[in-house]
Amino acid sequence: MLELKAISMQKMKSICLTLCLLLIFFQSTTAQVLNIDREVFNDSSKNKWIFSSLFTFSSDKQKNTIIDINSNIELDRLFKNKYGFLTLFKNDAVFNGNSTIQNQGLFNFRFRDMDYRKISIESYVQKQWNGAWGMEYRNVIGANVRIKWHDIDGADFYTAHGIFREWERWNWSGVKNELVPSNPMAITNNNFRFNHYAKISRTLSKSIDFSAISFLQFPLTKNFLQPRWVVDANIYFNVTKHLNIVTHWNHTLDQHRLVPIDNFYYSFSTGFQLNY
Repeated sequence: MLELKAISMQKMKSICLTLCLLLIFFQSTTAQVLNIDREVFNDSSKNKWIFSSLFTFSSDKQKNTIIDINSNIELDRLFKNKYGFLTLFKNDAVFNGNSTIQNQGLFNFRFRDMDYRKISIESYVQKQWNGAWGMEYRNVIGANVRIKWHDIDGADFYTAHGIFREWERWNWSGVKNELVPSNPMAITNNNFRFNHYAKISRTLSKSIDFSAISFLQFPLTKNFLQPRWVVDANIYFNVTKHLNIVTHWNHTLDQHRLVPIDNFYYSFSTGFQLNY
């Protein structure tokens, strides 16, 4: 059982204030929060290579065996010039016997400053898929101007602005039967989007910290005022130097879907994370 030390009243007020600011941040500002962006992890690491993994598995025997596998793997390479090449893989798969109920995930490759420069350029490519939605793929390439506003005393705050191009292909597997046309065809799309994100990290105590990132992505088309909003947030409970318990929240609000599925989706999970 995880034992936490008592927190002083001053520390408690600081935590409450931070959580309030986080709620405001969520309401006012799409999304992958990286493990290296944790305040305690980033500040304490001097390695050239950094690896972390989060894995959950569950199996339930009903009429068929239901298996749920969730994985999150991050591998980062840090360079002497204070830049880094960051690699992230995420996948969530649910199987009911021989049938696949859910298969969603992404690959993200990013080259950026490792929080040393006030203003820097970052570039990235990403591949995303979601079988439950009908998203066969969403391929993205882009760049941002990244700004460091605050990074001291166990807390940091960064924003970034940029442009990316995305290529998408959707089918109708995630659409309600009554909304599927008589002769459904796959829909493809490619366009540019203006990208804004804000990232915040905070150490709450010696054993608890959190990181969160919020993206707003505006299509550079006539639908500019229908942005995609994604939030990714983690709270980390440090058990040992290499083991954490992680509580994760993610949601996506997209007001301009290519097929008529719901605009809002979310996920919530808790698991164990290994760091090396």
